Amino acid sequence: MRLAVLDLLVPPTCWACGEPAPGGVLCGPCEDVLPWLDRPLTVPREGPLAAAWAPLAYAGPARVLVHALKFRGAAGLAGAMARHITDGIPPSVFAEGWALVPVPAHPGRRRRRGFDHAELLAAALARRTGLALLPALQRHGGARERQRGRHRTQRLAASAVSVGARHPAGGPCLLVDDVRTTGATAAACAAALRAAGAPQVVAVSYAHVP
Repeated sequence: MRLAVLDLLVPPTCWACGEPAPGGVLCGPCEDVLPWLDRPLTVPREGPLAAAWAPLAYAGPARVLVHALKFRGAAGLAGAMARHITDGIPPSVFAEGWALVPVPAHPGRRRRRGFDHAELLAAALARRTGLALLPALQRHGGARERQRGRHRTQRLAASAVSVGARHPAGGPCLLVDDVRTTGATAAACAAALRAAGAPQVVAVSYAHVP
């Protein structure tokens, strides 16, 4: 009741344009111009990933939501972003028996932010799909581990990401992250899950950088 009264006094605004947004995420016009991808499925030519899905391009309102979740601590956006993922990806991807595994954040960044954005997104997907949340991976810190700001060749270097499994992953896994760029981080995480016993790993991201 208190929140409803507060919304009347100070209406929630759109994260992308600042106009009134009844749901407190995006207004109607910004929701309408979300950059949906025509072909959200990508299949790597090689490596431990069976497939990679991302429903949106990393642009416009989608980019704003990613930044707000990751850098402004807007944890409440994870639910809307999970809805966009399930709206843009075939339901068959979220098949019974698969587990949702968040891509672990760099330890230093997680300490500074106080949360892991991919874990928030995976938890929201778990609530929407009914699949189990399995935080099976851990990421090792280090000066060479940071990915943001790297060139593609640096991201693809084998030493760029150091990830290990905290416990066995006996079933197929959906690897969840906010943005897919070169796929280097997803490949490292998938390799760790396969080594831990996962028979199949598919990457699911909110947005893809063309």
